Amino acid sequence: MEHPDRPNCIRDSAVEIEVVLPGLIGEMALDHQRFSRTPGRASGATRGEIMDFSLSEEHRITQANIRKLCERELEPIAGLIDREGRYPMDFHRALGREGYLGALIPPDFGGSGADLLTMYIVKEELCRVSAGVGMSVAICALNFCNFLAKLGTEDQKRKYLPPVISGEKLASYCLTEPNAGSDTMGLQTRASRRGDRYVINGSKTFITNGPLADFFIVVTRTSGQRGVRGGTNFILERGSPGLSSGPPFEKLGMRCSPTSEVFLEDVEAWPSQVLGTEDQGFIDMFNTLDAERSLAAATATGIAQACLDASLKYARERVQFGRPIASFQHVQAMLVDMATSLELARTFAHKVVWLYEQGRNINRQAAMAKLFASQMAVRAGLDAVQIHGGYGYITEFPVERYLRDAKLCEIGGGTTEIQKNIVARELLKN
Repeated sequence: MEHPDRPNCIRDSAVEIEVVLPGLIGEMALDHQRFSRTPGRASGATRGEIMDFSLSEEHRITQANIRKLCERELEPIAGLIDREGRYPMDFHRALGREGYLGALIPPDFGGSGADLLTMYIVKEELCRVSAGVGMSVAICALNFCNFLAKLGTEDQKRKYLPPVISGEKLASYCLTEPNAGSDTMGLQTRASRRGDRYVINGSKTFITNGPLADFFIVVTRTSGQRGVRGGTNFILERGSPGLSSGPPFEKLGMRCSPTSEVFLEDVEAWPSQVLGTEDQGFIDMFNTLDAERSLAAATATGIAQACLDASLKYARERVQFGRPIASFQHVQAMLVDMATSLELARTFAHKVVWLYEQGRNINRQAAMAKLFASQMAVRAGLDAVQIHGGYGYITEFPVERYLRDAKLCEIGGGTTEIQKNIVARELLKN
């Protein structure tokens, strides 16, 4: 961004400098490292095998294509939709046309049948440009479509998957309640059997896509008061009598992703709307959430990559005391810390995805990845604002948005404190 009328601001052309930043950039954006199987290798790594950290050709093509789409259609409006709190449905439909919303879904239902790393790449690239869009897309692609593909009946899949995969319909996942946030087992939304149907009463809050969603997966309790037994998931549709959503919340960050309360007052549901098995809903939820948890770090690594990209560009171009600020050691230190932490977070997150694809238990590793990546993204946002100085504090530059968006990584999808509890529990087993 050029400001020729401002003294000593950003020069019209990039200043060529030589700064000692060993291994800082290279081709980081396109050389995202991961743990993966070499093509043709048997499933499951064994001692003595070569560990491959590179993306496959297919993954590189996916990364390049989704990046081009985001830079062409999303980046020009990212700041505007944040300020307006508006979700870009036209772009969402473009994602559907290109097959990204159904990346994990079998081709029989209109999906691409890709692996989980493909979805990680898509989510990270979206979050690099607009984390709010990335969050809303993940709810549709993971929490709704992936859950439905794994747990739904054939009729449910054929009815609900195609319109969400195409981008014509939005979906939401209703778990959190006013009195049941981290304490998931404390939820109070109740589904009671009355004759040949269920009647659902309760309320949900902080529901991503809540104000606009056409379809809702609603987590309820059908028996008992606490514990993993007694939960049942339902698929509900907007327009159902008694189902309504509140106005969008005014949020600190992720502002383009619509979030609201969802109210359920004597909502009737038929057995055909049960997703999975009655009274096994919490168990189904925890099993299926592993895929979401393995991708939790993608939001953070996407935001941090955006912070690093913006900071490198600004540090090269911003001149103070007669030289670019990238030549100052304090600025270099922030860039090095940002790049190193990002590389570590991404590499470990890719390992977690690999472990999930091998059918391994990822409780500890997924919590570690989210914990580290979330804190890393907030630090990257703070350092990006600091590097930009006063310009980092105004909305003319995007880094203040990155910082606001990053904070949710430490709260949503399991707080930092909950991740620490999970890791401690796993470490102290046996």
